[in-house]
Formats: sequence, C-alpha cells, structure tokens
Amino acid sequence: MTYNNQLFYLMQMAGGTFPSGGFSQSWGLETYVAAGTVQDDKTFIEFTEGYLESTITRCEGPVMREAYRLAADWDQDELMQLEELSCAVKVTKESRESSIRMGKAFMRIMADILDDENLSRLKKLCGPDGISYPVIYGAVCGRIGVDIEEAMKAFVFSTVNALVQSAVKLVPLGNTQAQHVLLQLYPAMELAAKGSMETPVDEISNFCPGLDIASINHEFLTTRLYMS
Repeated sequence: MTYNNQLFYLMQMAGGTFPSGGFSQSWGLETYVAAGTVQDDKTFIEFTEGYLESTITRCEGPVMREAYRLAADWDQDELMQLEELSCAVKVTKESRESSIRMGKAFMRIMADILDDENLSRLKKLCGPDGISYPVIYGAVCGRIGVDIEEAMKAFVFSTVNALVQSAVKLVPLGNTQAQHVLLQLYPAMELAAKGSMETPVDEISNFCPGLDIASINHEFLTTRLYMS
C-alpha cells in the first residue's frame, strides 16, 4: 500500500510533537550529566556521537531497515523474529523497557490512523507485550512505502533531536546553542544513516559498556527527570 504525502508522514512521525514518549527518555544522558561527564555543548556532542555509533548505527538503525523490508511484503513471522533480536540486544532493563514503551505508543497511534489491516493485526498480536520502537517504526515506513533512505534519516534525526531537547533541560543548553549543536551533529547523523543502511542483520550488536552502566545506575540517581 502506498500513501500520498510521504514526506509529511515522515515529518509527522519524526517530529517532536509525536506522542511516542521519546521526550521522557534520556538514554543514559541524565546519568552522564549527574556524574559531570557531560557538562557543556562539547561533551554533549561527544556523548551523542558515541550514542549514534554504538546504538543507532550498529543496532537500532539496521533493525529499523530490516523491519521496513519485511513489512513491505508483510512477512509477519520474520518480523516477530526480528522483534526478538531487537529486545535481546538491549542489555539493560531500562533500555528494553524504554524501547517497548515507545514502540507501544507509536504502534497504537499509527495502527489506528492508517488504513492498513496488517498493522492492525500486528497490534492485536503484540497486545500488552508491545513491540520495540525500531521494529514498529520500520514496519510502518515499509507499509507507507516511503523511501527507506529518507525514512532512515528521519529516524536518526528524531533520535538526535530528542537527545538535544533533553540536553536543553539537563546540561543545560540554551535554545540557540541547541540549534548550533544540531547543525554540528549533521555529519554524524549522515554517517549513522549510511552505516545503518549498510550493517548486515547478522552483525547487529549493541556493545557500549558506558551506556549500559549509565542505564543501570540511572534508576538509583537521587533526582531523575527522565525514565532512562
């Protein structure tokens, strides 16, 4: 099924106002700020570049791309196997729960607003267990028929944009400073999108001990603004 206004769909899904819950996640950034490791725009950029390389390029990006491919021709069994992989490579409880929480919100909305029987069946199949965010994001893009490379860029940008908005509150960064940071991260986003398109499924990994430790320590912080 192909939809018109594909660019608008991508902008809507990747926009900061889409209620997927990304605004409530910091993906380890809050722990790094609390420890003083991230304390300004320079250290935040370093953190984000590391996150893009380890979590997006090697893991979530390739998962999203594969979900797109499977959903385009609707191979539900393979899609659910990919979902198992997507959850299995999330080492910490917080990272798994964050991905599922966002995926459930994304699926609930997109399955309801899109006229696609397969997405509706997938929503019923997953039920209360939900589905991880990169899998359902890729599946929706595959069903809509948007260009996969453009979809990947939107996926990467939405991740970085959410991190920048978290940094505005946590570091903190000024609004103009945050926009400068986004501009400086364009090359890293391009590399992440390209790498996500090229990483084979059998090479998917999520090895980043620093982020895993930050995720584990996050639930023990004295003060928390974010869920991860």
